[in-house]
Amino acid sequence: MNRLKNAASPYLLQHAHNPVDWYPWGEEAFHTARNQNKLLVISIGYSACHWCHVMERECFEDREVARLMNKHYISIKVDREEHPDVDQIYMDALQLMTGRGGWPLNIVALPDGRPVWGVTYLPKKSWMSALEQIAELQKNNPNQLLEYADKLSQGISILHSTPDFKGFHKPERSEIEKALEKYLQHRDFDTGGSTRAPKFMMPMQLLDVLRLGVWAENKKAIDFVHLTLQQMARRGIFDQTAGGFYRYSTDAEWKIPHFEKMLYDNALLMELYAEAFKQSSNPMYLEVLQKTFNWLENEMSKKEGGYYAALDADTDGEEGKTYTFTPKEIEKILEGLPADFLRDVYALYPSEQWEGHYVLHQREPLESYAEKHQFSLNEAKFYRDEFIKRANTTRAKKPRPGVDDKVIASWNLMVVCALVSTYEATSEGRWLEKAIDLADFVQKIIDRHAHYYKNGQYLSRCLLDDLAQNIRASLRLFAATGDERYLERAEKCLKQVFEAHETRDRILFSNTPAHDSLLFQRAVETEDNVIPSSNAIMAENLMLMGHFLGKPEYTERSMAMINALQQRAAEHPEAYYHWWYVYLMHASEWKMYVITGPSAHIKAMEYRKKFLSDGIVISSQRPSEVDVLKNRFSSEVDRLFLCEGESCRPPVLL
Repeated sequence: MNRLKNAASPYLLQHAHNPVDWYPWGEEAFHTARNQNKLLVISIGYSACHWCHVMERECFEDREVARLMNKHYISIKVDREEHPDVDQIYMDALQLMTGRGGWPLNIVALPDGRPVWGVTYLPKKSWMSALEQIAELQKNNPNQLLEYADKLSQGISILHSTPDFKGFHKPERSEIEKALEKYLQHRDFDTGGSTRAPKFMMPMQLLDVLRLGVWAENKKAIDFVHLTLQQMARRGIFDQTAGGFYRYSTDAEWKIPHFEKMLYDNALLMELYAEAFKQSSNPMYLEVLQKTFNWLENEMSKKEGGYYAALDADTDGEEGKTYTFTPKEIEKILEGLPADFLRDVYALYPSEQWEGHYVLHQREPLESYAEKHQFSLNEAKFYRDEFIKRANTTRAKKPRPGVDDKVIASWNLMVVCALVSTYEATSEGRWLEKAIDLADFVQKIIDRHAHYYKNGQYLSRCLLDDLAQNIRASLRLFAATGDERYLERAEKCLKQVFEAHETRDRILFSNTPAHDSLLFQRAVETEDNVIPSSNAIMAENLMLMGHFLGKPEYTERSMAMINALQQRAAEHPEAYYHWWYVYLMHASEWKMYVITGPSAHIKAMEYRKKFLSDGIVISSQRPSEVDVLKNRFSSEVDRLFLCEGESCRPPVLL
């Protein structure tokens, strides 16, 4: 066994028996590389990554490869979920070098960590050839590597610095409309999502486009979001059997997924479907939401609290083994059921097979198939439900995929926000109770300045992403309950952000804490990927906290952040989508529906269940000194105070 044997990360433990002399990310590896004057191999992945497993089998378990790596390199294995800032810096390096990215992410770096070469998956022969050539270059012409490292590091530094901007500019409606039109130019209006494969779901991007579309009265944008949501819910990207969404689709029609399931995807999708239900009242969205939450509870929940990070794509080394069905299994499931109807519903035809197996997916709404086969809708639902029940029974007999049992703070806080949105959409208090319990559990991780929890331990460094998501979740809970302890949590986290994550110009924030000097460049995250960037979330948080607390300096900081990113956001709106939502917050007369009184929470539900693209509902059933609630409570009557921008209307009795 190598130095990974005592790691907490499931991904690192997968590599603990490799003949490669792996080090975990830490000072020991860098110290050894400096002392022995060896280059570093920094290999980054995650436990549910299919191609990470493939490269491990082909390269890192191979003794010939291991001898080469151990002789010429100090090798570091990194779980990207433990160290997302490390992953970001080296992913940026790879994209600067090759124009491409992905995992496994393999970097060769100088002993100080500055990269000189990078690649994703390579088979054994190509991997060995590359390492041999770089080792020879290090021996014969080390200055060439030093010069390249200098140039590449400068490029990375520029990416992680605050762009120059001139003064303050309040966003205008026309700018938002233009960004929305530019975004829509490259969308698939047949099956939703982007126009190319592989297709990622991008849930928060879709939610922000819905917000922008509603605010700008852009029907094309609104219709596109709903088309995408309905297509994703019916197709193979959604686990029709047990619920939950897979990570991405390998084709352009959402039929065949890459089978790993990630907590962050499903958390953000739950929030998206809840908010989309508010906007449309489509009952399908609540069905998807409930089924996804059932999957979380059944397969991802930790007994003492929180949700696991991921389920693997592979089972026993075979991708999708747990989730797909053989023709023989399908025949057994169909016995005694209307087979022609169900084959039609779930595309159970030989031409639709993937590697000899079926992935359940549905092209059209159930109503279309019911009408075609002359069933009532209730009959169709009965047969569909019976089919799915039998499919679940069949799946239960199969081996289970590996689980990454880290309880990651930021990802679980996304679940908190999703649960609050579901509470608002349904008016069912059970969702808010679950959100409160989960937030209290995750707070223990934050209080210990950790990034995740596992087996009684609070591990890794707390990052800006954890703090930003905790502020966001706390503000949602404060708005839903009026409980000041959530606002106090948000203020405490904000203080920590200012103390540990400020950058030199005091506009953007670094994901890497200031006390961590191991990474050659502190990561400053600005691009929105599947998860919005931590800086975009902070811009949203500061805007809201400025209004809640009556602190215009927070609102001004939020404005400075969006001004700094204005040019990038205008050029690439799809990559800065959450920044555009914050632009909307500033461009609109931001509305706060403040409802107080003895029955405020009940009265507030009428307003909460509405889709508010440019506002938020806050309710409180007790007196408060918080600026947004101060002098607004009466124990005798319920009242609505509507504040728009910098002014508030007279109260209205409810």
